[in-house]
Amino acid sequence: MQSRREFLQLVGSLSTSALLSSCGGGGGTTRPSSPGSRSGSLQSIEHVVFVMQENRSFDHYFGMLPDYRRRNSIPGADDIDGLPAHASNPSFTLDGKLDPANSVTVFHQTAVRHDNLSCTWNETHRNWNYLAPASRTATLDGFVAIAAIWSRNNASRPGVTDFEGRRAMGFYTDNELPFYYALASQFAISDRYFCSALTHTQPNRMYLLAGTSFGRITSLKNYPDPSPVEGMTIFDLLNEHGISWKIYIHARNGNPNAFTYYRSFKSYSRNGGAKNPRIVDGTVFAVDAQNGTLPQVSMIEVTGGLDEHPGNNIQQGASVIRSYFVDLMHSSSWTKSAMMLTYDEHGALYDHVPPAPAVPPDDIAPMYLKPTDVQTGFDRFGFRVPFVMVSPWARKHYVSHAVADHTSILKFIETRFGLPSLTRRDAAAHDLLDMLDFSSMSWETPPNLPEQPVTRAPGVSSVTFAEGEHF
Repeated sequence: MQSRREFLQLVGSLSTSALLSSCGGGGGTTRPSSPGSRSGSLQSIEHVVFVMQENRSFDHYFGMLPDYRRRNSIPGADDIDGLPAHASNPSFTLDGKLDPANSVTVFHQTAVRHDNLSCTWNETHRNWNYLAPASRTATLDGFVAIAAIWSRNNASRPGVTDFEGRRAMGFYTDNELPFYYALASQFAISDRYFCSALTHTQPNRMYLLAGTSFGRITSLKNYPDPSPVEGMTIFDLLNEHGISWKIYIHARNGNPNAFTYYRSFKSYSRNGGAKNPRIVDGTVFAVDAQNGTLPQVSMIEVTGGLDEHPGNNIQQGASVIRSYFVDLMHSSSWTKSAMMLTYDEHGALYDHVPPAPAVPPDDIAPMYLKPTDVQTGFDRFGFRVPFVMVSPWARKHYVSHAVADHTSILKFIETRFGLPSLTRRDAAAHDLLDMLDFSSMSWETPPNLPEQPVTRAPGVSSVTFAEGEHF
């Protein structure tokens, strides 16, 4: 096993070099960092923290970042591949056909809580190409149709009204998400960070933790054998190499084991399950950060309807995320940390950039595909999602164009701590290091960031899931 991992790590270094070459040496516009009081190296980052929220595309959340930066005289506005002003999708007719003559154009979504959408394997591939979902050609014409179909199939639910699927084309601005817009403008972002697979939540979360979904294209509960998967995760790899870690769970009910996606794997139970001392309540994060007792690797998981999933109030979730970033910035651990925010998948919300080809993680084909399922593999990323790198070493106002996905977070951890790769996907992944500059500390004193308001949202219907069962 060890020799296999060493081989994968070598493959990863070669693949990453090729990828950086094809993207112009890592992509992105280099913004000079302001003079700091000290220089450093990758070893200066002693604490790596990552948090993943739910179901938002890049265009949907950050498509208006160029406008925000221009209005606030922040560099890099023209460097962001944001939302085209007149992007649209064909309307969806009552008889179930696309109607290109009557399109739905992108619009400012002001409701902080809106109807759910569905983005399973088949539906996400139809976002890619509605009429030919297995095609290698992206038409990106199925967002409105898929949203409309969900609403029509759930018409009996109270409050479901968007039978035309218009919500798929909505975008937010700094009016709704001032904290996220400021965070993404002061620190480093990527406009080529894709989710790992063209499907929904649980498989993408598995890529984040293991570099593969082990052939799963849907939630484990939908398979003949719904039990957790036997496979190596980043937490097992950290255990093998003596690297400390914790999972901090933000749960409304105060139960630190309310839900963690680590449960998707059998090693969760082997490592103690709900009694694992490394899985703790989210309130412990601020204490650990201030006391200098953060582990080397931390994952924050937000539960209890605060994950920003459609159907929930996005401002409530964003306010919770703000508290974790501010806790770190105002702690003794700040100058030794890197903290990353991303989203598991696009949530069937419009994005204008076609997903890029990807290295298949392993030799496992999609499992239990029915004849009615899209017949394709794991050789393409999912749609773009927001990604922000926050650290005192982050390049100010930087925009990375290097192709990345959730396994890039694994690659970053593996590179920092000298670990082997888990799969071919993270071996080939971009390591995100272009977003950091160790010649000087850009943000030894963190910037002042705005509060995140929480507007009381009107009642909007939503599918009720057990935690971890999201579309």
